[in-house]
Amino acid sequence: ELDDTLADGPAPVEVPMAARDWLVEQRSVHGLLRALHTADAAGREARVAAVLGRVDREIARVRRRHWLVVTAAALLLATFGIWLLLPPELPTAEAAMARAVDQLGRDLDRRFRVVWTAVARDGVPRDREFTLVTRPGMNFLIEGQFPTAGMRFADGRIGCDGQTIWIDAANGRTRRAGPLTERSTLLQGLGELFDLGYLDLQGLLGKLPGTFRLRVVERLQRDGGPRLRIRARLRGAAGRLRLRAAELIVDEASGMVTRLDLQVRGLGGVRRLVLDYLGPVEGRAVDYARPW
Repeated sequence: ELDDTLADGPAPVEVPMAARDWLVEQRSVHGLLRALHTADAAGREARVAAVLGRVDREIARVRRRHWLVVTAAALLLATFGIWLLLPPELPTAEAAMARAVDQLGRDLDRRFRVVWTAVARDGVPRDREFTLVTRPGMNFLIEGQFPTAGMRFADGRIGCDGQTIWIDAANGRTRRAGPLTERSTLLQGLGELFDLGYLDLQGLLGKLPGTFRLRVVERLQRDGGPRLRIRARLRGAAGRLRLRAAELIVDEASGMVTRLDLQVRGLGGVRRLVLDYLGPVEGRAVDYARPW
């Protein structure tokens, strides 16, 4: 309560002897600090004014620089703005195709819906629809309706485990099996529908870059994410090649082909083969071996 360090003049009360030395020290330090900060008051004010003046000049300089930057940015935007507004660059078709081939090479069972369209002599298009399950290594299982020897059987199946190919009609009256190397004889009577070259999707897509001109046409926005539409056109004369053109829809994130649309030169004209990806088969429940 005797601390009057900031007071000027004598102490207002009688200070005990025990506190006088301490109070003298406090007043001495306070006096030194006051002298230190008041001895050059005019010079200090000049320095403060100089600092504030420099601050004002720096603010003006920064503002001029800001307007120069804004003006330059406006000129750049006017000159190159159209490029900035373009969508992200599309990947090359070759890169997308390589990813698709790699994706199809994964050891998974995949299910597709297949529609084969042919135009008969009467000019009426006829569709054949069936389900295809496939795994790399020429493993496939086809289930649906297809003609054989002039008749139609329901729920027929054609399968291959990579070595043996087999045909099993639901009524049990049409059963064949043999080595994959004899597929031409085994599939005789089924027509051009089951050309195995179109069922080996990984091999088919792997051959496209060398024989076809590939081009990414557009990027589609779907619920599952962006998709790439790729068109393939034959480079020159078809020769013995029956595949004339193809269009693919590829999932840009995974690289998986979600739709494959093929134009095939058949005996009676151009045929169309469309495969829509339905998704992987859970587990390893698909048995491609001969059922009997």
